[in-house]
Amino acid sequence: MKPIFFLCVLGLLVMSCGATPQTKQFPYVPPEIPIRNQTQSAQKGEGLPSSATVDLRRMPYLTNAFKGLPPLSRGGIDEIYATTRGKVDNIAIVSGGSLDILKAFIAKGWAPIVVIQLQNRKQQLMPAVRYDEQAREISLQYPTNFSERRLSYDDFETSWRTGSRFKCALITPQKLTEAKVKEVLGTYLQTKMFQEIGVRSR
Repeated sequence: MKPIFFLCVLGLLVMSCGATPQTKQFPYVPPEIPIRNQTQSAQKGEGLPSSATVDLRRMPYLTNAFKGLPPLSRGGIDEIYATTRGKVDNIAIVSGGSLDILKAFIAKGWAPIVVIQLQNRKQQLMPAVRYDEQAREISLQYPTNFSERRLSYDDFETSWRTGSRFKCALITPQKLTEAKVKEVLGTYLQTKMFQEIGVRSR
């Protein structure tokens, strides 16, 4: 009688606990991990991601600065520093820039504002919002209607040199010091690539 009783109890325990767990296969293959956004993929010293994009629609503090902005005269990028006073709290003018520096800002999630002059037309103030290493193109966007203009790296650098002499403006939620700007650049670039930049901010 007792053996039958114990067998019944053992059977109930097996049924309530379910099947024995399967052992891991060897070599063990971990589950797939989603790839992070390209703008977040670079660690300190690893260089720039192959492409990056910022969304101006999520930057009201930047797009609002362009509402009612007077046309540019001859002051270049420095004009935006003066004409947005009282309208924009945090703005920085970065001088001594390069295309790689602009790409690092985009990879960070900032939209560097540049003055470009194309085909002898009037100077235009536009944020750079996207770059693509494979296509060797950079995209600029009008903050008022979000239409874009794509330029090859060569055409952009020629126009940027003419329009604002390798300067750009950054409008951000927090004030940017020179140390903060260089810290961000150091995430993507070697120090020698940005150590000569100048930063004026308020």
